[in-house]
Amino acid sequence: MAADEQYQIHLQQLKHKAPGFVETIYALGNGHLGVRASNPLQGNSPAYPGNPGLYVNGFYDLSPITYGESYFGYARNNQTICELPDPRYLIFSVDGVRSDETPYQIEMVDKTWDMASGLLLETFHVTTPTAKKFALTMESFASQAERHIYVVRYDVRALNFSGPLTLIKRHAYVNQQIPRDNADVRRAQRGNQLTQTYLHTAVPTMQLATQKSQLGLLVTMEYLGSDPRVQLNADADVPNYEIALDLTPERSAQFTFGYSVGEIHNLLAFKLNQARYLEKDLARLNDESFTSLFEASAARTKQFWQDSDVLIEGDPILQKGIRFNLYHLYQAAGRDHRTDIPAKGLTGSGYEGHYFWDTEMYMLPFFIYTQPQIAKALLGYRYATLPAAGQRAREMAIKSGVLFPWRTINGEEASAYFPAGTAQVHINADIAYATDQYIRATGDTDFLQNAGFELILETARFWIAYGNYAKHGPQAGHFVINRVTGPDEYTALIDNNYYTNRMAQQNLRLAVKYAAELRKLAPEKLTSLAVTEEELGAFKQAAAKMYLPYDQKQQLKLQDDNALNRPRFDIKNEPATNFPLLLHYHPLVLYRYQVNKQADTLMSDFLFPVDQDEAQLRRDYNYYEGITTHDSSLSRAIFSILANRIHEPAKAQAYFLDTALTDLTDLQGNSEDGIHAANMGGSWLSLVYGFAGMHYGNAGLTFVPQLPTGWLRLAFKIKYRGRQIQIDIHQNNATFTLLSGEPFTVYCGQAPCALSQQMPVTVKLNNA
Repeated sequence: MAADEQYQIHLQQLKHKAPGFVETIYALGNGHLGVRASNPLQGNSPAYPGNPGLYVNGFYDLSPITYGESYFGYARNNQTICELPDPRYLIFSVDGVRSDETPYQIEMVDKTWDMASGLLLETFHVTTPTAKKFALTMESFASQAERHIYVVRYDVRALNFSGPLTLIKRHAYVNQQIPRDNADVRRAQRGNQLTQTYLHTAVPTMQLATQKSQLGLLVTMEYLGSDPRVQLNADADVPNYEIALDLTPERSAQFTFGYSVGEIHNLLAFKLNQARYLEKDLARLNDESFTSLFEASAARTKQFWQDSDVLIEGDPILQKGIRFNLYHLYQAAGRDHRTDIPAKGLTGSGYEGHYFWDTEMYMLPFFIYTQPQIAKALLGYRYATLPAAGQRAREMAIKSGVLFPWRTINGEEASAYFPAGTAQVHINADIAYATDQYIRATGDTDFLQNAGFELILETARFWIAYGNYAKHGPQAGHFVINRVTGPDEYTALIDNNYYTNRMAQQNLRLAVKYAAELRKLAPEKLTSLAVTEEELGAFKQAAAKMYLPYDQKQQLKLQDDNALNRPRFDIKNEPATNFPLLLHYHPLVLYRYQVNKQADTLMSDFLFPVDQDEAQLRRDYNYYEGITTHDSSLSRAIFSILANRIHEPAKAQAYFLDTALTDLTDLQGNSEDGIHAANMGGSWLSLVYGFAGMHYGNAGLTFVPQLPTGWLRLAFKIKYRGRQIQIDIHQNNATFTLLSGEPFTVYCGQAPCALSQQMPVTVKLNNA
């Protein structure tokens, strides 16, 4: 079957061809491992401008954070995802000159990524120092069927000569020393120092160990085939395959190598059980070929698209952009209940491979409604790190509950700058909100009993301990939460951030709600967690008395108590070269002004659509749009969704265009450091929550569709409580089809749509 162009990313269609940018765009991953699409000759050589690497989700090392003045409770260690040897790496030897000793000239001719199957096809032209030219074609994929496997196939063909060429395939170097500019705080600031040991086994195998975090990992490499020209040098200092070829322009040579990247283990357990781990790693590639492995992976990818694809008819550029975003999300998500989604996915070292609130608020909804098992695994990571969150709360003098870290890999706080890190305590409520969204959408009562309620309860307990009842001023008698930072990192250490307080209020209410459910389902769970009626009463009271700052004169939700007393930053007259502002102004300069890096108060408007009428939303929107720079890639998606809700279709479409194409157009100027994973999740939110208008209305699951001018159709599927529903929106009508599961009623605006299998319901849209 012919490949579908709308699932393909072609090199010639990209904005530019800078090596770092291209490496990110074409990076392959599967939630466990990620491989940048680098120059295959680079290895550790600084002679080329790229930054190759293999990343394993959750494989990190520590380095102490150095403070000029170190206070109690500051984060102690950096956590940095490790850059591992590039599995694409090759060495050539022609006329006695090796490419790892004397750089060859390599030209990137073409790259095509077929997202329908997950296959990356690349062509390079290579010129040796003796002016001999040959073509190198590569086909590679990260298996979606077996997350430990990466496969690459090379095809070599002479262009201007006939004669010998030797290909050497071995594990590349560790501890890369490729120079990089670290002036941008969003980039990784540290490298890694790994211990690399070669094991003399049936195939080249290396054991990697971190120094400080004490983690171990096995990576095996195996030639998949039976060509007698392929010689294994197992006893060499660096075990390798050596392939002596006699090339002609008419005849090419093709070779496939598979990588088995093992599980991450505590180093002590790793050493004690190395033989067992090695046996498992070696077995993954037994009796496999490129074809067998690829077919299994492509079948899983096909299923992903069947459940998760979004159709946009009328704008082929956006169609390709949204598919690019969704597949990168799929590649990035941890699936083992021990890992999360790094902010840059597994495509680069930006933000050092840390997990943020990005997962829960921007990416998890996509998985909840299309791949719920992955969503459950991601929440499982948060549950696994509850003990560390409890310890962090104690460090912050909070005697009950937990405080999840702002940025982390191992569950401990790794943010060295607490005003824009630890102070963002709203992450607790974000996790509770996401847990509720998962349970509501799936009806997974087992998860509620085994993990979900504890996540909601322990985060609720935090708010009671962190907040207090005010005794003076307009807040008197209200429950207040002081000295926090909301989503907007240009406004730090404030009192009563609207978003934080509204989310905390919901967190407290969720604890009460689910305690009532568990009283019927599993009362012993409440006993084991020492839940009392007195505590639930405290939750109810704090939620009812929660202070939400509001200016009666302007009828405006306030970002914090003192928001209107700060002057407005002159965004309109700021030189374009000064954005993002964080790279050009000291934080204290920005903190003095009304200026937002991203949606903050408006995030609560997005998350609680029935909290206000359209007139209130419009006032909030107009005010905060005027002070927001969108320096964060997380911002535009929220503005797009809310523009739909206030019936501003041109704004909704413009913000969505930037959201959907952020990485393909390098909108933020730093895609070379990795994708903007949260923004990719935001592009799905913009479509499903924005243009389709999906939300929980007063009556139930509700859609308020409105397509942008020029779009002919928007179609997607969601999973909801054991059902799969297809939503198909045209300019004049919307059709809802129950593809599987029990009959169910959704709402299109105010109109109920009673769905039963294969009996679509079509509703005429009011804007028709």
